[in-house]
Amino acid sequence: MGRMPTSSAKIASVLFALLFALAAVLQINDPDPALWIAAYASAAGLASAAALGRARFWPSALLALGFSIWGLSLLPSLVDAEREAFTSFRMQSPSHEEGREAVGLLVCAAYAAGLAVHCRRGRH
Repeated sequence: MGRMPTSSAKIASVLFALLFALAAVLQINDPDPALWIAAYASAAGLASAAALGRARFWPSALLALGFSIWGLSLLPSLVDAEREAFTSFRMQSPSHEEGREAVGLLVCAAYAAGLAVHCRRGRH
């Protein structure tokens, strides 16, 4: 069983769990919703486990690796993205989608990697 998180770590994990769950719900209108719902739901699951003190190194590390590879594969679209892709909640152009997806994946990767480091320090 994992070490119970500090109150600030627990609050952060709850907030990330809610953020990732909301992101999963918002994918319903995506052209390929199942893939994105699964991605964000897995990130929400990691954050929920962390909030409950049940985070583990290997699931966190493997998801961090997967999110990183996937996010980096979309990095060219992020570099080429127009500023408008990130200044509105509405999709202004189909070309904005991949840049936004890259950012979402890199946020998931950063959270999962941070959690893996935390778990490794705690030997989970």
